[in-house]
Amino acid sequence: MATKIEGGCSCGSLRYQLKDNPVFVHACHCSLCKQQTGSAFIAHAFIESFNFEVTKGTLNYFEGATGSGNPHEVGRCDNCSVAIISYYRGQRLRGVVKVGTLDEPEKFPPKVHAHVNNKVPWIEIPKDIPAFEGNYDFEKTWPKESFQRWTKAI
Repeated sequence: MATKIEGGCSCGSLRYQLKDNPVFVHACHCSLCKQQTGSAFIAHAFIESFNFEVTKGTLNYFEGATGSGNPHEVGRCDNCSVAIISYYRGQRLRGVVKVGTLDEPEKFPPKVHAHVNNKVPWIEIPKDIPAFEGNYDFEKTWPKESFQRWTKAI
């Protein structure tokens, strides 16, 4: 079980906590993630919804684009609009927290990089971290315990 993992938005009006360590963390370099974040990539922390709790403030949800065309909801601070969590494929049982919104994001480095075919050339991925040109198979790539935890959440 994790110690207290907290995060929030840039204006401070929204705070949240994770009640357990993320199931898995990956970095995505796809064009949409770069565009939606205004950055070179995004780090996502996969978490079951029952392990994510808003402790202060309110999230507003907006529909976002995805490369697959599947539904994607983004929960944003209702004051500053910082993206905090996403829910994919029309379900709310499992979410993807934006690692940059954690108070200590350095504790949750990505274990995999996806869509590196769209990576900016000045990002260097460590040689010991798996990198995939596009999507990857969670079951084949994640530790068995992580994949089981993720599938159990639905």
